[in-house]
Amino acid sequence: MKSDVMIDLETLDTTPTATVLTIGAVKFDPFGDTISKDPADNLYIKVDIDSCDKLGLTTSQSTIDWWSQQDPKAQDEAFSTEGRIPIHEAMNQLYKFCWGAQRVWSHGSAFDIIICEHIFAKLSKAVPWNFWQVRCTRTLFDIGINPERASVTAHHALSDAIDQASGVQTVMRTLRTSTKLNGQLIQPYANMR
Repeated sequence: MKSDVMIDLETLDTTPTATVLTIGAVKFDPFGDTISKDPADNLYIKVDIDSCDKLGLTTSQSTIDWWSQQDPKAQDEAFSTEGRIPIHEAMNQLYKFCWGAQRVWSHGSAFDIIICEHIFAKLSKAVPWNFWQVRCTRTLFDIGINPERASVTAHHALSDAIDQASGVQTVMRTLRTSTKLNGQLIQPYANMR
């Protein structure tokens, strides 16, 4: 059951007010073994930068400089002008995609989710998740279990989201099959079922 959503953003700043270049999201089962390739379970959006400017979102020179040092494939994908849509349409699509998710994940607790929440607020739109549903892969990956993440094109929002979701599955599988508490295998989210 694809109960969770992983979100990844590529941006032009590192603050909650960041201009968004691309949005990637994937629906997944944290206890599953695979990530669906079904288009209905994947979301990839290229955002019109001018619409972000009109909304008052920000860019920073240090982030632009950082982008100039990234792989040319990642740069081309992040900055190509083809297929871009206004930020309000992008966030409407993300809202619908995330609606009903049990948990919403990102790689870091204070970046992707915070930026999305800021933009939803700027657009006077409700957030499609509650604060207690937010999860962080960095915290999960830091517990010492190798998430065995695949090599992907770095800084491609959908590739990164899929890679991070796969890492969550690896860690959860390891936790469920090898970690005991009081002689019993632990059950992540046992109190949330």
